[in-house]
Amino acid sequence: MLSSGSSGDAPPGIAWLDVSIGSSPSWPTRLRIGPLGLQIAPVDVSRRAFYFKGARLRGVRCMWAAASLNGALLTRPARPRPPDASPMVQVLIRGESSGSVFDPASTFSKGVLRVVDPCAEVSESFHANSHLYTLGVHQSTVGVEPASLAEMLGGSFALNEFQVQLVRSMVRLMMAGPDQLESPSAMVGVDRYLGAFTGLLLRTVVSAAGESDGGATVRARTEALIDERATDPRLTPGTIATELNISLRQLYRAFSESESPAALIRRRRLERAAELLASRRQGVNVEMVALECGFASAEYFSRAFRREFGLSPRAYRSRYREVAVSR
Repeated sequence: MLSSGSSGDAPPGIAWLDVSIGSSPSWPTRLRIGPLGLQIAPVDVSRRAFYFKGARLRGVRCMWAAASLNGALLTRPARPRPPDASPMVQVLIRGESSGSVFDPASTFSKGVLRVVDPCAEVSESFHANSHLYTLGVHQSTVGVEPASLAEMLGGSFALNEFQVQLVRSMVRLMMAGPDQLESPSAMVGVDRYLGAFTGLLLRTVVSAAGESDGGATVRARTEALIDERATDPRLTPGTIATELNISLRQLYRAFSESESPAALIRRRRLERAAELLASRRQGVNVEMVALECGFASAEYFSRAFRREFGLSPRAYRSRYREVAVSR
């Protein structure tokens, strides 16, 4: 297990991290990991499916990390901007997965890339098996104009298959072993490699967004945002349009031949609610589920749930538990 500390004072080379409820009597509430300095905690302390298992590679100034996780909440508070610090580029990539990040046969779907302000607040929750990749590189190593990087800052981009394979190929670096990366020249090489990788990744993301059909791109980015943050009660078509820097009209036009953004948000919330009601977690009630899944009231939640699943939330919970008991 890695010791607690920020990315700036982490030793160079490869290090591994394994945090789970079963790994120790109490999970490390102060442990910070990876290039973004995120703090690990369970999404729900009553859940048993909580783990974060991964590795990071650090050169002299740049860092790359990859992990498998489930039931984890990763947070970082906003922090002051150092007056004389070298400009950094931070990237967070997440997606759903069928297995370990280090298993070449595992799938990776719904990949989303975020360009993160190094001083901004970060909060990412993972309710299902997922992969997480993070990058922290000095801006001078990326080879992308500062103005272009500034335009991407805070943005979310859906990954295409090329970008997914590019990211997955980088995991092999972690498997090389620390013996291959002990010399100072190797560490400098790691910095240059991570900077070039980040530059290629960001350039292809911008190229894909610019060259593809505008409506399809807006739809893909909207679906990625909804998949990631559907249970946030503040998430609305209006906030999505603001985050994507488009008008509401543009947003709804991208969904003119499919489910509307508002309907998709509602459906994702209901799907999450169904998961919670079907779980064996003690003390689950309809009011709690409604609030946890982003609904303003239990009454509205119950009506929407019945329309979607043909049963009231209480009946759905009872039926699932009866099936579990009969097994």
